Amino acid sequence: MIGRPACPLAPVAALLAALAVAPAAEAGKKDDGMAPSVIAIPPLRLPQAKIDRVDVSAWPKVTILATVLDGRGAPVEIKGLARLDVLDGTKKAPTASKNNPAWVSFEAGQALHRRKDAKLAPRAEAGIGLGAIVVVQGYKDTVDATVQQQIREAAAAAFKPLGKGDRANVVWYNDRITTTTGVRNLDTRLVDVENADVLGKCAAARREARALVAPTLGPPPGKDAPAPPPGTDLCGLQADASKLTALVARAEFEGAFPRLFNLGERPFWDTRRYCASPPGKLKGFEPFGTPKFAEEVREQEDRILRGTATDYRTSAIDTALSIAIRDGRPGEETAIVVLSDGRDGWVADLKTCADHPPPPCKAFDATVEPALSKLASIKGDKAQAAERYRLAVDLRACVEREQFLTKRVAETQKHFHDRARQWIGLARAANVRFHAVGLRRDGVVTNPFELERLRLLAEKTGGTYREVGHAAPAIPAVNRTMAEAAGQLAITFTHPNDERDAIEEAGPTVSYKLAVALDRKLEREDNPGTQLTTEPLASALPVQPGIGVQLREVGWGLLVRIQLAIGYDAYVVVGWVLAVGALLLALLITIKLVRRLLRPKAAG
Repeated sequence: MIGRPACPLAPVAALLAALAVAPAAEAGKKDDGMAPSVIAIPPLRLPQAKIDRVDVSAWPKVTILATVLDGRGAPVEIKGLARLDVLDGTKKAPTASKNNPAWVSFEAGQALHRRKDAKLAPRAEAGIGLGAIVVVQGYKDTVDATVQQQIREAAAAAFKPLGKGDRANVVWYNDRITTTTGVRNLDTRLVDVENADVLGKCAAARREARALVAPTLGPPPGKDAPAPPPGTDLCGLQADASKLTALVARAEFEGAFPRLFNLGERPFWDTRRYCASPPGKLKGFEPFGTPKFAEEVREQEDRILRGTATDYRTSAIDTALSIAIRDGRPGEETAIVVLSDGRDGWVADLKTCADHPPPPCKAFDATVEPALSKLASIKGDKAQAAERYRLAVDLRACVEREQFLTKRVAETQKHFHDRARQWIGLARAANVRFHAVGLRRDGVVTNPFELERLRLLAEKTGGTYREVGHAAPAIPAVNRTMAEAAGQLAITFTHPNDERDAIEEAGPTVSYKLAVALDRKLEREDNPGTQLTTEPLASALPVQPGIGVQLREVGWGLLVRIQLAIGYDAYVVVGWVLAVGALLLALLITIKLVRRLLRPKAAG
């Protein structure tokens, strides 16, 4: 597991870790629910049911995607549903009744009243694809070999529940952020998302995808790997999940600066970010404080001033969201699953600040150790231990008085608060759900608010947060999380005419909620017979376009079909020929009209 650092001031570091939680707790009391603390978020209640998405784009046909979890937190299959009612979300009644009749009802998976238009099926059988991005921590410092192997195995297992038609990618992060691509010569390894060669090839691949031509940068087509279809983003979600399983199974752990969130106003190479220069080096740089390091820092800062691409400016969460939003398909479900301990930045920051506190708390600096050694030689180890303890108490008092580390953590929490607003807003707008498996490790290196950040992202976007305790394997929690992401239930039905009229007259939106009765074997043992009711979810009804808009849409659709049929290059050539021909025809008609108008009239 993650080991305890050999710190002479471990009691002080533990105190600093406790102090660090205070700003998050205070923020949770004062803010509007977006603060990076889960104190105000209720614990996960099981069993549970929730609506993930309502699609009324083909109104009056409706598609509802829902997740139902049993008392163990596992997704419930259709055979485990004794009854499911789709209710009007604007009414308060939690179950179907005479005053609140169900729009449609299912028993044992079958629609009642012989409704042929209504179906209840697993997401995959309903023809709805899933795009899954798995974000995995891959830093090495303080993570022993046993935990590293557990993380590899859990990450590799994450892709097994995905079926045909599902797509996936992985974001493996430490000092650097790596992912997979389908670009030729880059598709056999994890590639650095900030590498210039990778950026160039992905940009070229996306230009081809936007042009809707067959990709030339993809691997050669073969029997088991056909050529990707036109419009495929080779640097986005990948269709072959088995490739991802193999890549993460041999992924390397390295570094000590995990870039999960990339928090902090200063970049990683700025020594003002730390209480003292971290030992070792940041990947891509020489060791801190060396002349070569100073040259590399100047080069990075020059690139920022020039406005060119610069390393260490993004995070694993940004990368995953970018893939999900850029390459998501209409009607496809998208989920980001984070497997992490939530740590961000220099992993030994607390220890570094405890060993080298900034002024005015430099009670334990380089001059103290020689004095302690001399004291031990004269009066023995017990005297040295007593003096060391006294220094630790003095330092703790200074830390409490100055609160320098508490202020630093508060600033970081504020930065997360601001960025989380953007992430959650983007995820909700793009129908992306975060799920998280938090890896809790004992020791002074673990802070509660680091895992609270993961839980906040998950529960604010409709996902689920699960936690793995100290020394426990992560595979069961990852399997359950991926089963939930892939195991949604799809409910489809068509509103009868009389119901449609009432809904359309009520307003521009329609709201639904589900009442679910589970098989008794899946209910909570302490409360059998529980009726689950989801929170209502509203969706805007599509605006009926006028005849002009419909004709324009038909025209654009015809042009797109022609472009797909003949290819983009031929489409452009044909377009220019038709444009020039139309221009010449218009010019000819104009000349004829002018001649007719100017022709002298014949004498009467």
